[in-house]
Amino acid sequence: MLESLKDFWYLWAVAVVLLFVLIFVGIKVSKTVAKRNEANEKLRKDFERIKMLKEKYLHITKESAENSDAKELAEGVTAVMQYKLEKSQTPDADFESEEKWRREVYALYYFDEDVTAHSLSYFFRNNGEPLPKEAVNGIEHIGYDKIKSVVGQMYAMCDDKNENVSFDKNRIAELDEKFGNIYDRDEFFEKIKLYIVNSI
Repeated sequence: MLESLKDFWYLWAVAVVLLFVLIFVGIKVSKTVAKRNEANEKLRKDFERIKMLKEKYLHITKESAENSDAKELAEGVTAVMQYKLEKSQTPDADFESEEKWRREVYALYYFDEDVTAHSLSYFFRNNGEPLPKEAVNGIEHIGYDKIKSVVGQMYAMCDDKNENVSFDKNRIAELDEKFGNIYDRDEFFEKIKLYIVNSI
């Protein structure tokens, strides 16, 4: 018996290696399944949240707006509008037919998402009209004056149709940094809330 073990030691070595491989693969598979389950759970929660927001803000009133959390209010208005546009056969025309304040809040919500996760220039480089123009108008109408100049300069620089301003990488980096230093999300959403309340 011992002699046969000695003669076939390499088979035992292969068996041990295979055992470790199986354990490693099993760990990897369990981690992958856990990550997939976690991602599915996040999607489910996001779906439930969007559904709740649509129901809550579908028939918004001045009173309900006044009593809402500022960020949730903007997200709710955006969720309702996004739902309408997704169901529409003519989303561009329907977007234009919406009330001005709704279009601007929609644009401002996505503006915040992009500038928070990335940068000011990212928003203007990655969104086509009418979103950038609506965001610029929205910043004007909510009265968020401390970012208005920086946003206006970035908009002009990223606008392909504006021949009076050239694309300058260094200037864009400067504006991104300046914007990052002065942008305050809480202040931004409070101003949006006031704009919504006064627009209803």
